[in-house]
Amino acid sequence: MLSKSGVLAVGNFDSNTGYAWRLMERLWCELSDFYEHRNYQTYVVFPSVSEIPECLIEHSCIVEQEDFTSRSFRSVMHQASYIRRNSIKAVYLTDQETKSFRFLIYRLCGVREIIVHDHTPGVRTRPGAIKRVLKMMANRLPFFSCTACFAVSPYVKQRLIEVNGVPSSKVYCVTNGIDVSGLKRSAREEGDVVRIVTVARASYYKGIDFALRVIRFLVFERGCRNIRYELFGDGPDLDTFKKLAAELEIEPYVEFCGAVNNVAERLAACDIAFHPSKGEAMSLAILEYMRAGLPVVASNNPSVCSTLKHSHDSFIYQEGDVESAVNALFGLINSSVRRNELGECGQRRVQKEFSTEAMLSQYRHALLDAVG
Repeated sequence: MLSKSGVLAVGNFDSNTGYAWRLMERLWCELSDFYEHRNYQTYVVFPSVSEIPECLIEHSCIVEQEDFTSRSFRSVMHQASYIRRNSIKAVYLTDQETKSFRFLIYRLCGVREIIVHDHTPGVRTRPGAIKRVLKMMANRLPFFSCTACFAVSPYVKQRLIEVNGVPSSKVYCVTNGIDVSGLKRSAREEGDVVRIVTVARASYYKGIDFALRVIRFLVFERGCRNIRYELFGDGPDLDTFKKLAAELEIEPYVEFCGAVNNVAERLAACDIAFHPSKGEAMSLAILEYMRAGLPVVASNNPSVCSTLKHSHDSFIYQEGDVESAVNALFGLINSSVRRNELGECGQRRVQKEFSTEAMLSQYRHALLDAVG
């Protein structure tokens, strides 16, 4: 017999998947500390394990290869066996359903608490009246629905309530946070070249093709020959975007940097952040821009701009409208004073509202309220 009950945190990808999942690892460590006071052992499982994150080892987590992302009957039975074998009493899922038949199976195996952390990107369509009522009913069934949902932004919290039909009493907002230690004053000197940067995967969903068309408009229609657009990030459509830049005749004004390790250091040398993504939950890249003291240009898509305040730390343009984005960027390109004003405001906000400490404080309070 095991002497300890267990809490299970579920990863959806390989253990070495980075960026947003590094943030989840930090929360799993906090989860481990929280449940340690109950004398629980924390287990973290991934579909595949290529490398065990050091922070999980430091927090006494047992890391194993188990796939909890599959919903097939055979997979759910295998998951149930794992839960019984390790006396799992609490399950912590990320970006998974808020109600499920498998939750009933888990509970029959001894699970008492199921938390779903939602940081899925994008806007969802509100269901019709009948479908909404059915969703609301399903999310209130005690054995089939989760105990609580943690949302990474106020927008995602609203989405869980209005689109998913989760009762508001079950939903907690735990906004993403980043390290703000050693923050430096953001003011920049005016140079000959204005560097515009995007930190994102090189994919159509991140709007890189839109960004290239905006750059072309700035160069050839507004005469901005003093700009340089840089993309920090690799991805499936990188070669396609390089070809598009050539077709648009903007190669001299664009640099595809690929994956970079020293993002914070390189952002310090940039002037404007341009985030053309078609959807986010709560973008860590936007928080990184703000930490670096960069003014942010982003669309009015509510899943993208929920962190930002127009004319305070950012300029918000009409989603999908090239000329609207051009106008937002053009004003900043021509005013280093305005760039510094917005950048300094963003830096103050990220230090006050979006630090790692602020995130962990929200997380602890949510755990206490949700599971006691």
